[in-house]
Amino acid sequence: MKDYESPVVQVLEGAGEGVYAASGAEADSGAGPKCDSKYMKGTWQAPDYSDWAGTTRGYKQQFACLGCPANTANGCGLQTHYVDSGNASSYDTDNGNRKPSWEKKGYGPEDPVTDWNM
Repeated sequence: MKDYESPVVQVLEGAGEGVYAASGAEADSGAGPKCDSKYMKGTWQAPDYSDWAGTTRGYKQQFACLGCPANTANGCGLQTHYVDSGNASSYDTDNGNRKPSWEKKGYGPEDPVTDWNM
């Protein structure tokens, strides 16, 4: 639902049922800020700083959501802080930019890490 429509309430004498009036918005109506990463797809992932043991590692595994404006120490701010804020409009300031820094630089998730400036 893109536009708010005020609910209509009618009283019918003798009716034995009640109906709750709601705004019409669904739990996930598509409104509000979204993850802009085509690789992370809204799933938060912490960086992996474990020992490499001589192997190569891709950007997604090494850096995950690092550099995304919605990234927090323990989750995606779009899934926690945004909801806790009462869906504050200030979260719209990062539209189109909510993706990890490696993705912004043009690296793919499986590209071997060569750029450590994230």
